[in-house]
Amino acid sequence: MQDNNILSDLGPLYHAYDWLGIKNQQLPGIFEKNQKAKQAIIASYILHAMAKCRATIDTPVSFAELFCADAYYATLARHFGVNASTGFDNDREGHFENAEKIAHRLGLDHCRFIKSDVNDIDETEQFDIVANVGGLYHVSNPEQVLEKSYRMAKRFLIVQTVVSLANNDRRYFEAPAPGWDWGSRYNPQSFSRMVNSKGWNVVDMHFNELEGNDALENRGSIYYLISKDPPRGMIKLNTLFQQVLALR
Repeated sequence: MQDNNILSDLGPLYHAYDWLGIKNQQLPGIFEKNQKAKQAIIASYILHAMAKCRATIDTPVSFAELFCADAYYATLARHFGVNASTGFDNDREGHFENAEKIAHRLGLDHCRFIKSDVNDIDETEQFDIVANVGGLYHVSNPEQVLEKSYRMAKRFLIVQTVVSLANNDRRYFEAPAPGWDWGSRYNPQSFSRMVNSKGWNVVDMHFNELEGNDALENRGSIYYLISKDPPRGMIKLNTLFQQVLALR
């Protein structure tokens, strides 16, 4: 029987691991509410993509998480049953150093963790499923990083990023992010407009609020599940806008 306190000596972590049967201390403040807002959507996208990648039960599926911090979604994907999982992070905020320890203590093999800047991901191999979650707003060139993420994915790309609720300008983009000297910001309408301009096969999109964040510029969260299979019919930009606005 697994000890549900096996992460206690690592101190407060970026994520709570209760979905994997572990009781750990999480960092205070925004982290708990924001994880609860995001994880069900992202996890459902991982499961959908994993299922669609398998022609048979034994078809191997690989997964990569970008901007992984403590690699929660990389470990969750391996727990769900992907055959190999990889986390990428530059460890700028110091969470990445725990990723390998966490995976080992959870008994998850075939996990690896690569300290790398996201702008260098075009130098690595492809993965069946790529999750670019929680990091696009950290960079000044999110569109270019998103395109690299798409090329890195063989079958599916999962996207989540923070968006501003302070305005509805469909052409809005700001770098650095408002109030910061780094990062960038879209709003739901402008991010959807940018993604739709790529002509990618959007399987699903979602919008909700990050209830841990008070500032409108940091409160929105938008999600995409993108397939590299031929589209059965493109989702029109106006339809995406209507979906986003209806959720606000």
